Amino acid sequence: MSKKEHNLKKETLLQALESSLGIVSTACTRSGISRSSFYKWYKEDEEFRKKVDEIDNLKLDFVESKLFKNIENEKEKSIIFYLQHKGHKRGYIQKQNINLTSDQEDIKKIEIEIIEPKRNSSSTKES
Repeated sequence: MSKKEHNLKKETLLQALESSLGIVSTACTRSGISRSSFYKWYKEDEEFRKKVDEIDNLKLDFVESKLFKNIENEKEKSIIFYLQHKGHKRGYIQKQNINLTSDQEDIKKIEIEIIEPKRNSSSTKES
């Protein structure tokens, strides 16, 4: 296959990926290109990977726009979802998530040292 044909297949797949909102299996089926080819190109071709990542960002933008539309329409679940994920500084939190990775590798062991707070000397003095 010539380089021109190869690039044309990549472009066809990228168009299918965009029209399927980034769903790889759907895009591969529509374009007649195998999933293994998609992942090979994604791994080996930096330009292709950047375009795929941009489509993924467009998908996220699309979904966020739907979320905000739901919030505008006073959909309670969407409001709660947004506050739980973006309102941490204001106390809207359901649980604490901690991402434990170092250089993209999972951390296998952590040590936690609990330090007692220093007591204010004025509160511990007896009158």
